[in-house]
Amino acid sequence: MKSKVLLIIIFAISLNVFAQSPGNTRFNEISNKLLKEKDETKKAGLYYQAARFYFEKEGNIKTDLDSASLFNKRSIRLSSKLGMKKELAQNMLLEGEIAAENGDSAYSSKLKYKALQYALSNGLKTEAAAVYMSIAYEVPENDLLKKEQYFLKAADLYRQAGAFLKEAETRTELSVLYNGLDEIDTSIKFALDAVKIKKKIKEPALYKEYTMLAMDYRTQGKYENALAYALAADKVTETTPEADALWRSIIKNLIGTIYSELKFYDKSVEYYKKAIAISKENNDTEGVTSITINTARGLLGRGKVAEALEVLNNGYKYYHKENCDIEYASLYILLYCELKKHEKAKPYYDQLVTCASGQVKNPMEQEKMYYAMIHYLLKTGQAAKTYGYIEKLKQLSRKNNDIYNLTQLEKTHFEVDSATGNYLGAIQHLKNYKQLNDSVFNINNTKQFADLQLKYDTEKKDRNIKLLTNKSQLQQARIENELVIRYIFIGSVVVLCIIIGLLYSRYCMKRKTNAILEAKQDEINRKNNKLERLVAEKEWLLKEIHHRVKNNLQIVISLLNTQSAYLDNEEALEAIQNSQHRMHAMSLIHQKLYQTENLSSINMPWYIKELADYLKDSFDHEGKIKFKLSLAAIDLDVAQAVPLGLILNEAITNAIKYAFPERKGIINILLEDSDNNYLLRISDNGIGLPEHFESAETDSLGMNLMIGLAEQLDGTFTIQSGNGVIITINFIKRQAAV
Repeated sequence: MKSKVLLIIIFAISLNVFAQSPGNTRFNEISNKLLKEKDETKKAGLYYQAARFYFEKEGNIKTDLDSASLFNKRSIRLSSKLGMKKELAQNMLLEGEIAAENGDSAYSSKLKYKALQYALSNGLKTEAAAVYMSIAYEVPENDLLKKEQYFLKAADLYRQAGAFLKEAETRTELSVLYNGLDEIDTSIKFALDAVKIKKKIKEPALYKEYTMLAMDYRTQGKYENALAYALAADKVTETTPEADALWRSIIKNLIGTIYSELKFYDKSVEYYKKAIAISKENNDTEGVTSITINTARGLLGRGKVAEALEVLNNGYKYYHKENCDIEYASLYILLYCELKKHEKAKPYYDQLVTCASGQVKNPMEQEKMYYAMIHYLLKTGQAAKTYGYIEKLKQLSRKNNDIYNLTQLEKTHFEVDSATGNYLGAIQHLKNYKQLNDSVFNINNTKQFADLQLKYDTEKKDRNIKLLTNKSQLQQARIENELVIRYIFIGSVVVLCIIIGLLYSRYCMKRKTNAILEAKQDEINRKNNKLERLVAEKEWLLKEIHHRVKNNLQIVISLLNTQSAYLDNEEALEAIQNSQHRMHAMSLIHQKLYQTENLSSINMPWYIKELADYLKDSFDHEGKIKFKLSLAAIDLDVAQAVPLGLILNEAITNAIKYAFPERKGIINILLEDSDNNYLLRISDNGIGLPEHFESAETDSLGMNLMIGLAEQLDGTFTIQSGNGVIITINFIKRQAAV
């Protein structure tokens, strides 16, 4: 019996498009580059990298997707401005992928098709192919023909663009797809196309293509080709470091299955056990289950029923389905019938009868289920009930052109006719079995398969001999070096004995002193180790505190955002929005602290730039406001950075909202340092303050907040109006608390 569990696993691999998050180190590198980079072209690329970082972070957190969207929009803005078409196509695709992760599939589809049209209209074939692949991966599994069309278009575009490795990988995906559609000849064609392309570009990693060819030829009953390609795939994985454990397990499982169907049960079990070991090392639960069942079948074929039952019981404890567990139930029936324990097989037979009423749709599971039921009925003297199941199995085998199963069914039909007394029918089915069996396993097959394994083992031994030869040469060189070292050692020992004699007297004198010093040093080392642990724990706790503060602020921002959806009062909405911006200003500080190694201070140029960009993105949707920044390299502790950030938030927000009605404008931010006497100035070229404005008499929350925060800084606050508004803060840097 054949199973396509391998194909299901391979198809799952092909859908795993994105990698896991590489960690904060990568974002810190991007952040530092963004801070220093002046070239807008490179900056657009860095924004895209930052967007990708947040999009690919593990966990699919809403705030991460929001950050990905924010950075991607900045990249889009620069790419559009600079006419970077290729980068803009990538941005548009990422925008669609972000929408899909947010659960808006309709908007995602719209954005992806927009990205596709843009890429095609600008001749960006590689980028258009990437969009087709992304769309294909999201097509439901019940619409494989539509998925096929997108893969074909992607492969053609990759070929036109000269991206031959991508074309080969896409054709491998098509091979997997057609195998799933049971169009085996077409699957073979695409796998061979992929092999041809990879060989042409001298790409050695052919194990996926060889695996597909082995699976296809096995389905057709061409076991010589199937085994040759399976062994070749196994050989390639041994010389391909990037071949992951899942593929190595799949290939060894496939070789074990082929050997099992060829009745080379010793070889079959050998490879199954290797596959189980690899799967267990990588916590592949379903892989362990699948291979365990195959191993038990191999042991059953060798007549080792008790050992097969033990293997199956261990696998059942590891993992199994609650309802309609066809694999386990079918195999338990076969094993208990072989042990003549029909009463133990009956509950599993009853379970399969229930499942056969319509719960099992998978053809491979149907095959195993019907075979087990037929076997049970034969062994319990109920052969007449098997004819319906035999006919269903023949229909499945004819549909898939499965010669192996058709052969086994003729043998089963012979046994059933013999048991029911239909001897003429039994003779005819026995003849059919002999003819089919001879077509699959002719006289030369055993020798051919043995030759294949011998060739594979010989190549493996040749590699081992070469490796041993190299080791032998290294060993000889090592022996020669050891002889030289030995003579040097003898001479050194003589000299050393003389020196030891001279030093021994001094050693005795210093022994007592050294013992005292060593004891003191040990005490110092213990204290140092304890202090280092305390410092490390303190730093970790500080980072955790900042992280949690930042997360709590983000939660409050989200709650305020949710609350605003239920308000109609514009003043209330504006108050909530202002509160959100103030919290974001504080959140940026705590975010920077837990993302960097420096837990005591904030880099103010980075912070001011990030805050300005955030407020511009929040309010200035028409791009009418520009920022001019002149920022000295100043670091402040949290106690001063937070009030300064809130002052900046209030000043910039007021300038954006009120300084430039119906006009463009510039906001200048100056931060200077003169011997730890700091000056912060925020100015604009807007309409200025109303006449007779007095900051001390105003009842504005923002103005009172800035005045109060300036006092918290132990600084002075002044506001002037002329050609715009100028806000000045003078304060002195405090020494950080220890």
